[in-house]
Formats: sequence, C-alpha cells, structure tokens
Amino acid sequence: MVTYRSYSAHGQNKSDHELNQSERLVPHVHVDIHTTGTRRGHTATDDKAPNTQVPQTEVKTERPIDWSGSWGWEIGSAMLSVVGLVLLVAFLVKINATPYANWQYTASPNTIVSIIITITKSALLVSVSACLSQLKWNLFHDSTSLYNLQAIDQASRGPWGSLEVLLRGLCGSKMGSLTYVGAFLTVLALAVDPFAQQILTFPSRTVPALNATALIQSAHEYYSLEGQEYSDIFQGLAPSLLTSILSGLSQTNSPLEPQCDSSSCKFSEFVTFGLCSECEDVTAETYQKCHAYEDSMVWSSEYAAFKEIPVNCSYQSPNNFSFDIGLLDVLALQYLNGKLTFDVNSWTSDPRHDGPVFDIQSPLVSFITTNYSTLILYTPSNVTAPPPKPSVTECAIYYCERKYAASSYLSSNQSSRSAHVFDTQQLIPRDAPDEHSYFTDSVHFGPPNGSETLSKNLSYSIDHHTFSGFRDTMGDLFNSTLYDMSVGSGSSGFNMATILRTGNLGRLLDSMSTSVTDTLRASPRGNKIHGQAYRVEIFIDVRWPWIILPAIVTLGSIALLLGTVMTSKQQNSVLWKSTVLPLVSSHLSTTPEHEIASLRSVDDVQRVSKNIRATMIHSEGPLTFTET
Repeated sequence: MVTYRSYSAHGQNKSDHELNQSERLVPHVHVDIHTTGTRRGHTATDDKAPNTQVPQTEVKTERPIDWSGSWGWEIGSAMLSVVGLVLLVAFLVKINATPYANWQYTASPNTIVSIIITITKSALLVSVSACLSQLKWNLFHDSTSLYNLQAIDQASRGPWGSLEVLLRGLCGSKMGSLTYVGAFLTVLALAVDPFAQQILTFPSRTVPALNATALIQSAHEYYSLEGQEYSDIFQGLAPSLLTSILSGLSQTNSPLEPQCDSSSCKFSEFVTFGLCSECEDVTAETYQKCHAYEDSMVWSSEYAAFKEIPVNCSYQSPNNFSFDIGLLDVLALQYLNGKLTFDVNSWTSDPRHDGPVFDIQSPLVSFITTNYSTLILYTPSNVTAPPPKPSVTECAIYYCERKYAASSYLSSNQSSRSAHVFDTQQLIPRDAPDEHSYFTDSVHFGPPNGSETLSKNLSYSIDHHTFSGFRDTMGDLFNSTLYDMSVGSGSSGFNMATILRTGNLGRLLDSMSTSVTDTLRASPRGNKIHGQAYRVEIFIDVRWPWIILPAIVTLGSIALLLGTVMTSKQQNSVLWKSTVLPLVSSHLSTTPEHEIASLRSVDDVQRVSKNIRATMIHSEGPLTFTET
C-alpha cells in the first residue's frame, strides 16, 4: 500500500518554491553622484562636495492569477445558477395570474422561462462537471480501481458516463458518495427542460366584461295596444299572445333570451307577472254512478241477456266537475259467441270559469278531461258490473307571479337559454271588469288575502281587453271532444283535442304558461333587469410544483461544489480537475501480469484496468500510479 503524498498545494517542490521567492527580490543599489570631477577619482573638493544617495527601491513581480488551479470559475457558475433560479422565481411571481393579453413582447412567456432555465442549467453543469473531474483525482488518494479514472472522467462529460457510474455503484463499486451525487445530478439535469415546459399553463377564465350589455326582462303590466294595431286585436287577443298560446301547447315555442352581447351573462333572481298552470289526476277520487237503460226497446231480442248492463254513468270530480258518459253513444259494439264487447275510444275536455280549483281561488280557466280508451267485455255472468272509470284529470290556468332563480346565460349553449322557475304565487283580480268597462281600462291583480307577493311590487295589471280575451280564448281551446272516427269529433272553436290527448297534459300547459309569460315579459312596458356580463380571457397560470426539480438540481450542484472543495482541501489535493496534461507525464507502475502499456485494444485496456488497484503518488519526480 502506497500512501498519497503532496509537498505543496500546487505540486511545487522546495527548489521551485525557493526560486520563486528569490525572484521577487531585487538588490538595493547605492549610487554616489559628484557635482565636479570625474567618476574615477577623488579630489580635495570631492570630500567637501555634498553626496547624493539614490533612494532604496524594492521591485516585486506578481504572478498572474491561477484560475485553473482554483475554484473561481466554478464558484462563479454556481452563483450564476442561483441568480438564474432567483430570476425565474421573480419572473413567475410577476406574471402569475395575469391576463395573457397584457403580455406585449415578441417572445412568449414559455420562451423566457426556457431561456432562464437553459442558462441556469448550463451554469450549474459547469460546476458539476468540474467537481466530477476533480473527484476522479481525489479518489486515488487511497487505493482504488484504475478503471474508475476512466469511468468518472466519462461521467464528467455527460449523462451516459454518469449512468455508468451509477450502475457501477449499484454493482458494489466504491467511488465515493460525492461522485454518485455528481453523476445523479448530471442525469437529473436531463429532466429540467421538460419540467420547465410544464411550469406555465394558459387556462381560460371568465372575467367581467366592461361596457357590455346584460339585460333580462320582467313584466309588471301589459297593455295590448302597445306596438299593435287596434284592428288586429279588436276581436280577440293580440296576435303575439295567441301565437304564444298555440306554440306553447304544441311545444314549439322558443324561450325568451336575455340581451347579452358577451360570451356569457349572469343574472340574479327576479319576479315577473305571468300565467301558471296546475294539473292533477283525480281518477281515484272521482265518484261514479251507473245505471241501465230503462227503455228495454234499446236492446234487440238477441241482446236481451244484456239489458241490465249499467251503460249510463254519471261522474263527480273532487272539485265538483260533473259529467255523464253513455257507453252506447261513444263505443263500437260487437256481439260474438254470447259475449258483448264495448270498444270505447273517446277524449273530452270541458272548461268552466268560476269556482276555486285545488287551492287556486280565481283561475283564469279550469277544465276537466276524460280519456276513455278501453275494451269492456260483458258476459251473462257479469252484466250488472259497472264499467271501469275513464282517466280523469283536472287542470287550472291562473294569473301568478313567477320567481326565477339566479341563472347563467351562455351564448354558445342552447340549454342555458331559459331561466328556471322555482317559486310561484297566485294572483287574483282586484277590480274585475264588467260590461261597462272601456277598452283601455286596466285590471289590477294582487295576492289572495293573507298572502304576500314574492316581490316588493304590490300590484300587477293588464288591460281590460286582454283580460277578457284570455278568458274567451282559453274557454274555446279547452272545450274539445274527440270520439272514435266512426262517430266523429267536435269542438266549439279550436279543436286541440289531438294535441292535448297525445301529450303529457301537465307538461303542455306548463309550456303554454311559460310561452305566454315570455310574451308578457317582452312587451314594451316590461322592465329591464341588469345582470353581469362576462367574457372569456386567457390567463397565465404558474404551476409551482414543476419548479421543484430545477431548484433541487441547482441547490444540489452548490452542495456538491462545497463538498468537493472541502474534500480537496482536507486531502491537500492539486486542483487538476478536467486537465489531461498530468496524465501525459505520468507513469504507471504495475505488476508484470497487469502490464497494459503494450495493449492496443480498448476492450483489453478497460478489462485489465478493472483488475488494477492503484494509488496516485506525486513528489519531486513524475506523477506515478502505483499498483497496490
């Protein structure tokens, strides 16, 4: 075992050191100057003349700074990497959560981040590479594998050699913890650029749009002559209201859209005057009373066994709607093999205008529908059994307040165009018109006694003509009858039976109520409720976790530099670092079986070097690697 020895901090022997010290001094020179006479002799006057002595001077020759033999460059690069990291953080803090539109420079924020990261990574790799280069020399202070010199030198040049060092470390090769740290940082630096690209994102956000329009309509009053010709509405409802009723029942109406000239708008809850509806299936609660025909001549002799069938029925609903159904009037009769079959297929709607329905005190119109579609089979054994009930539904349409929930309107989303009603309050007329009322008189509405309005407005109104027109039109629409085609159908006015029967009646009436309410809201006397308009803006968003890796690599390189400096100082090592010149003048002393000087194959040289353990010795003579 040969011990590593060093005679000076920079590899200088004692003779060189003394020579350098002697070169720094210049002898003192004394010169006598005479005012008369020659330089070669002295006269009597010379002794009397004053002597002038040249001042004593000392000349020092300063040697240039040995940058290669110090850590100056590495310390500077480490400081540059820290400055780069600080600049990166400061830049990210400044642009975080700012609108991208405010960025007025040619280079994008990602480009600036990439430039800073590139400079920072390049600077820190300078110190990491220098540390690895120096560690390969420090490693031979003790006995170690000669191949480690090659492996660590390759690690100082890039990630491929660093991977080899890490793999050899996993296989049990001992190269020092600092060497593995340097190799790991070199490999880890490969991921710095991809991580840097993930630091910035550019999400879209909605922000208030200045000087944009955001209005939604509500109605507290309606006047039919507003925007209409007198001749158009003298005989009935205004065309806009009639159209809204029919389109609502057919479910072809379009919801009233807010006025929003931005990408989206938000509106708070509001209350408007309009129509509401309610339907309820009362089949189970409807009272049925049936009896047979008293006139026996109705039945022929072949039907004599069935003359006691209770074919005439009277019904009473929970809200006092009364109606009669005679099976012989609405059916197709078939007699076969002693059995009598009634094929019933009818639908009827019967309106009325007075009396409360459900808890609605003053409906605009209420009506009852009966849907009778069934086969009734009678045999001589069940002739006294009453027929099954028809399907009975009670409905009411009434004036009301409609309270809409806070909503968001998106210009690009069709489903966001209708506000949602979450509460209603029925309204009753306070001053119902009579035959002496004028065309322009108003009918005012308020809540029932003991109730309060949903809004602060205590009164709503429409003109007398519209009030009467609603009543008459609704009465005509919901007075319809539809029988089997062999019998026919009829109505007084519009025949809406085919629409009302085939659809969900409650849903159809709700659609009609919404459509009419939208028309009332859109009238010139409607109120404009201001909302908040928003626009979509792209922001710069910093994802701070992605900066952790660049920070770790930067701080790790500083820690590696400090560790390498301290180790080199403790070992009194010469700072050769990446220079290869010492190897040119070095000498390798090995045993005969490990002689590699004559080998010309790279694989053979590496194979043999892995079997040689050597210690580096440098004294007054050449640098020597001695096998131990």
